[in-house]
Amino acid sequence: MILASSADVDKSDVLLRLADNLAAFALQSARAGASLDDVERGTFDRVLRLGHATVNLFLSQQGDGDLGDSVTTDDGTTLHRSEKVVARPLRTIFGEHSFETFVYAHGSKQKIELRPIDARLNLPEGKASYLLQEFSQLFCVEKAFGVGAQQFETVFQQRLSVDVLEDINRAMGEQAERFLDQLPLPAPADEGAILVATADGKGVPLVKEDAQQVPVFETKERPGNRRMATLGCIYSVDPHVRTPEQIVAALFRDTTVSQPSERPEPCGKHYRGYFADPGHDGGVDAIPSAFCTWTWLGQQVQARHQRAQPIVRLMDGQTSLWEAADACLEDILAELREAKQTVVVVDILDIIHVSSYVWKAAKAFYTHHEHQEAFAQDRLLRILQGEVLGVITGMRRMASQRNLKGAVLKAVTTTCNYFANNAARMRYDEYLRAGYPIASGVIEGACRHIIKDRMEQGGMRWTLTGAQAMLNVRAVCASSAWDEFGNWRQTEAAQRVHPHRHLVAHYQGLTV
Repeated sequence: MILASSADVDKSDVLLRLADNLAAFALQSARAGASLDDVERGTFDRVLRLGHATVNLFLSQQGDGDLGDSVTTDDGTTLHRSEKVVARPLRTIFGEHSFETFVYAHGSKQKIELRPIDARLNLPEGKASYLLQEFSQLFCVEKAFGVGAQQFETVFQQRLSVDVLEDINRAMGEQAERFLDQLPLPAPADEGAILVATADGKGVPLVKEDAQQVPVFETKERPGNRRMATLGCIYSVDPHVRTPEQIVAALFRDTTVSQPSERPEPCGKHYRGYFADPGHDGGVDAIPSAFCTWTWLGQQVQARHQRAQPIVRLMDGQTSLWEAADACLEDILAELREAKQTVVVVDILDIIHVSSYVWKAAKAFYTHHEHQEAFAQDRLLRILQGEVLGVITGMRRMASQRNLKGAVLKAVTTTCNYFANNAARMRYDEYLRAGYPIASGVIEGACRHIIKDRMEQGGMRWTLTGAQAMLNVRAVCASSAWDEFGNWRQTEAAQRVHPHRHLVAHYQGLTV
């Protein structure tokens, strides 16, 4: 038994005094008629100091990590104790801490292989505790790092530099990538009757040096330093049968048409985003981001598909997305069929994008809003009833009869060509009867939230590594897996950072 030192007793006394001070503060505030706001702020300040003292007391009870002159690992390697204790700085949500400990290595001035106290407490590699890392990123995952630093300081009364926050984000992003590779799948019994795979892309501004490493694959990638990030989402959902009239009413906010009472909730919405893989040798083997994303989506389809479950691919008309979907799913669908699974693949063009093209044509034909709206409602209803080819023919005839020229003719021609190229994905009468989703709101909204809202704020320029790390962390949040990720990364780091942790299994530290 090792008796507590006077320093340890002092730490206990500090903790007790702070606790007494907190109780006295509450009573004194009550007698003085203090406002709740004053009490909340005063209490929180004292709780932070109480937490700091608690952690200090906890660390003081860990001893110096002395396991003897040497220890032997499972593979027979002998590790030797350092000649003297070394300082170990630590930062928690309560502030700065430090303790002293022996460490073990193959020899003096060689790489440290075992830090007994670190291993016993499962401390992370760096200075920041896991909770500090998690909380700091909750401030930064939505806001710029500078704003996050200010907000963190306001709450926790300690300053973290932007560099520190960026380093934490990059480290968590690397872990998030590994976590997303093995994200637990929903239980088969919880899956919906329809499996939906969808994708969309947004341009992200990169620093010039990194932008030059990534080829431009998409025409929508504006010249300069923007490069496309493609976000994918897979989920399952039960059928939701509606009529063309109900869809049109919803699009035009017509409350006179009754709508189905309940919309089924999606199950297991998992997101993953990628930038293009720069490849090697000047981009010779570069892989577009759409192919990276659809490779992951294909793996998810293969893992989650159940017998007789239709696979719906739901996107806008971007050609590269559909080409990537075909290329990346071809072998997977063949394997499913070889396994004697019934595989039905249904390609659906997002009705919201269709609506925007119909409105483009309506504005080319008419100048008054009432006429434009009547035209759009009629054509959308006909498209939803399965008459897309008739709508195309009719619009081309109208353009000819009205002798349209210039920009207005171009708008009608663009719309007709868009519909003609995607007609096979516009059998909405069939989709609605089957209860399939026909709008890509899940991925459209996620693309804005995960990519645009965070990564396209004014003046931002990202390194490719930093952008991918942030995309990984935000994908974890969007996949509703933040808590699971927090637990997983501690377990994963323990195996990687503390491979000899079992050697401290019987180490007790100090006993009072």
